[in-house]
Amino acid sequence: MKLKYLDKIEEIFSSSCLAVMALIIAVQVFQRYVLQSSLDWSEELARYLFIWSVYVGCSYATQADRHLEVTILRNMFGPAVAKYITIVAYIFTILFCGCIAVWGMQMVLFLAETGQKTPALEIQMYWIFLSVPVGLGLMAIRTVQRVISILKGEVDFAAMSCK
Repeated sequence: MKLKYLDKIEEIFSSSCLAVMALIIAVQVFQRYVLQSSLDWSEELARYLFIWSVYVGCSYATQADRHLEVTILRNMFGPAVAKYITIVAYIFTILFCGCIAVWGMQMVLFLAETGQKTPALEIQMYWIFLSVPVGLGLMAIRTVQRVISILKGEVDFAAMSCK
């Protein structure tokens, strides 16, 4: 169950957010220290781009198997048991991501009802909080993909114990 188009979207979106954030911060530093005139919106926008980059990037990291793991149990019991330990860990990850995505969406709906806006940019606050259910929803999908690949036998646990 590959979602190649989603891989690219996540990668491009996260990278673009980080690149724009770096550019905005560089412009702000130039404005403040060279031109002696600060931008009042740059720090806020950079912060929000970073938040979106992190949550979407978590999903991409899951897809690319780049998250840190505590592998002591998997290594202790060997490849025969490692498969089941990993599946259980992924099921807990899916449950966690699902709960946070649901609660995050409830927060987004609440913020949409209240009409809160960001201080400097004056955009609706729910756009920033939308990063939580989007990012963790995508991460749950990516973790389901990982479980399916394990069940299909596409993961070599003997090779993983050497990581």
